[in-house]
Amino acid sequence: MPDRFANGNPKNDSTAEMAEKTDRATPGARHGGDLEGIIKNLDYIKDLGATTIWNTPLCESNSARGTYHGYAQTDVYKVDPRYGTNEEYIKLSAELHKRNMKLVMDYVTNHWGSEHWMIKDLPTYDWIHQFPGYGQSNYRMATQFDSNAATIDQKYCVDGWFVRSMPDLNQANPLVVNYLIQNAIWWIEYADLDGFRVDTYSYCDKAGIAEWTKTIMNEYPHFNIVGEVWMDDQAQMAYWQKDSKIGAIQNYNSNLPSVMDFTLFTAITKIFSEDKQEWDNGMPRVYNNFANDFLYPDIDNILVFAENHDTQRFNQTYHDIKKYQMAMTLVATVRGIPQLYYGSEIGMDGDKGKGDADIRHDFPGGWNGDSNNAFTKTGRTVEQNNYYDFTSKLFNWRKTKEVIHTGKTTQYLPENNVYVYFRYNKKESVMVILNNSNETQSLKTNRFAENIQSRQSGSDVLSGKTVDLKSDIIIDAKSVLILELK
Repeated sequence: MPDRFANGNPKNDSTAEMAEKTDRATPGARHGGDLEGIIKNLDYIKDLGATTIWNTPLCESNSARGTYHGYAQTDVYKVDPRYGTNEEYIKLSAELHKRNMKLVMDYVTNHWGSEHWMIKDLPTYDWIHQFPGYGQSNYRMATQFDSNAATIDQKYCVDGWFVRSMPDLNQANPLVVNYLIQNAIWWIEYADLDGFRVDTYSYCDKAGIAEWTKTIMNEYPHFNIVGEVWMDDQAQMAYWQKDSKIGAIQNYNSNLPSVMDFTLFTAITKIFSEDKQEWDNGMPRVYNNFANDFLYPDIDNILVFAENHDTQRFNQTYHDIKKYQMAMTLVATVRGIPQLYYGSEIGMDGDKGKGDADIRHDFPGGWNGDSNNAFTKTGRTVEQNNYYDFTSKLFNWRKTKEVIHTGKTTQYLPENNVYVYFRYNKKESVMVILNNSNETQSLKTNRFAENIQSRQSGSDVLSGKTVDLKSDIIIDAKSVLILELK
């Protein structure tokens, strides 16, 4: 959330042409974070082990209030002046590439803000969906492929507005799709982008968004696009990934390279409070999630995460660094691309029940006068350093490991709430053990012989200790082992 990360240039906090002014004392107002604040702290992000930045939208959002999140854009060719300038966005891209890092733009195809200049003077009546006027989405994305769905329900899902302040663009209109294609290509070329995260992807007209995606990927075959498909069923999410055999049943191909693993996210929100394993509680939830990997056409290119800007903060749910370590280990070592939400690496919490602003707190140290500067080791508290040091060690290790990026997976049925899996290729093998029980556990290594094979020991990535694979493995309660097998 750029508005909440760091205020590098206080002079642009409020500008004459922008209706909403900065008011840091109000949780849901603009707080002043900007592009310069991100650029100044790129080394902090790199040191954390991250390789890419996905910012929530940075284009102009000129409404009277609630503009800090950026999803109600009013000019899709212009960076919001409270964030900086288009030239500063180019600078951010260049600075990332100097560090061998990447830039992903949060692109919104489904809607614009009601104050967008073109919404106020529509090129055609059907540029947006009208009923006439406003119609609320029912948010039921299953109607997009439900062969039994009522037509009116499908219409109100796709054509309905996400909220009243965000008119719903009509991607069935060729002129709209062409405009969105040209705008997307312009940003890729202008800012040398590496990818898009597409907001509310599955609320768009299916044929129109597939055309938009296919055109961009044809032009840039090495680009990546991840779509927000917030569903809690693997088959329904896999439907939206490129070349899905599930989508092919209905002769549909979204052409979308990557989707987000919301079912794993849902499991993570529950499992670490389930201290005892039951038939489908505790670590079996995770096992069952990965048992459905066969549904995805490209399992290595899905986004895995424990939280994001729309969800309860992980550290609010658990308030336990050991549970954080288990969750991050899982996200960092399974198939797919891990995504971290800013601040979690220092233990930040936030309660969505109090409103979205509470899960989008200002990063400590991002503003002049902050008493706690979490951007530096000396400025962080002991607890913040404990979170940061673990996260940094884990993800800096991961980014060098091809075996984690593209290796195969073998998972074993959890026992006593202990989950064991291996990531391996022809060169390497990594054994991951998560003990989610409240007791120290002893594991018989002969059960894992098909993956351990003739290897004699494993080196723990986190502690550096050597673990003898010829004997039982002892693992403490609520802890993890990441063993590089020797």
